[in-house]
Amino acid sequence: MARTRLARAAPLGCLLLSLNLMTGCADDLSPPVGNSGDETPQAELPGPGGDQATFSAVGGYYHGRIDATGNDWIYIDLETQTQVTPADPDASDAWDIAFLGTDIKMNGGASGTPPAGEAVVVYPDKVEAGVTYPWEAVTGAPPPTAVDYLTDERGGLLTGFTPQYVFTNHPEADTEPDRVTAAGDHGWYHDTGVAEGSMITARNNVAYVIRSVECRYFNLRMTGYRSEANETGYPQFDLLEIPGSPCSTDGGGVVPRGAVTFSNTADGQQAEVDATAEDAWVYIDLINALQVEPAEPASELTWDIALMRTDLQINGGISGPGDAALHDMLGGDWSGTISVPTDAEWHTDEPDALAFVTYPPAENTGDGACGGINGDFGWYYYSGFCDDGEGVHHISPRDVIYVVRDRSGSYWRLRMLAYYDDAGSSAHPSFEFAPLQ
Repeated sequence: MARTRLARAAPLGCLLLSLNLMTGCADDLSPPVGNSGDETPQAELPGPGGDQATFSAVGGYYHGRIDATGNDWIYIDLETQTQVTPADPDASDAWDIAFLGTDIKMNGGASGTPPAGEAVVVYPDKVEAGVTYPWEAVTGAPPPTAVDYLTDERGGLLTGFTPQYVFTNHPEADTEPDRVTAAGDHGWYHDTGVAEGSMITARNNVAYVIRSVECRYFNLRMTGYRSEANETGYPQFDLLEIPGSPCSTDGGGVVPRGAVTFSNTADGQQAEVDATAEDAWVYIDLINALQVEPAEPASELTWDIALMRTDLQINGGISGPGDAALHDMLGGDWSGTISVPTDAEWHTDEPDALAFVTYPPAENTGDGACGGINGDFGWYYYSGFCDDGEGVHHISPRDVIYVVRDRSGSYWRLRMLAYYDDAGSSAHPSFEFAPLQ
């Protein structure tokens, strides 16, 4: 089972951080494989480029310029900032992104299938028209459980079978393009239309987060389309490597015992969990109130739930062989009598969504006053730029009681209590659980 999962469309978690708020929220984002979470990874840049690609350092980031005036795609390896010439671009690990005129494609989806690497995906984002995107304040890639990462798609009859590149179709237009003149927004750029000379300019309220073939994350903004000699066909962009969620084919590792503290409550147990590991799960046996270390979590019946930062798994569906599932009760009374509803809707982990971070469905999404990045994500609410009483970029449990069916078919009530420990450190979720009679 894959560690990184694509989930419902949702606001951007911790991507947009003001420069004076780079701590706290960024800690909830996992770094790429091979990098520690304590520092932003950096490739050895600028790279050598190539005949049609040049790169230079600009302050704390890097600038690329591509000669895309020819009839051939220009292929770029983001990690090394090198122009490459893959023998078979459709089945190559050598490139991440490619340029041809105004078109930009990625090595994933309809545009390529890396045989040994990750399919390149991108998260397109924008702020309101007329506002410059706070690109340099982006300190981490949003988790795939919080937003939709997209990849290139094959065109159909309605698009004249034209490939649907993410960069030229997302984010949505502020000015819808005219079907005759093409005047309007086309993903990363604005076109004045044929009547105005088809002047191409980069949209300054748009930015992208890219996951590369090597599962490294880059913050990218397009900056122009003209050379220093004012010639068209020279796309330019700024680039910076940032931390992001690790990729894994085995679901991540297992945290050794000692990460969970159990204590008695009036009618059950409370668990305090150190879920700070970036690529390893904390597995819990609800029946025995015990942290366990399954050798093969995907095939063992030794655990019921597992935690890693804001993610929660249950031993069912794609996550394990058990019968575990959950029913969500928004606004339920924990102190009252709780029984298994006869009309319960049971949810388990699916390929594109973990049950605990999908249910209950969002009530709050993308309030403009909070920067459009706040919202509900299953068990928790993320405040974005708004202060929910605990500061901005704060994660707080929603008022929800889960009826959890464990791996053996027994039933529990469970509610999340906090995401921070007493010292205010993030990724220390706590929850209360008790058996149902």
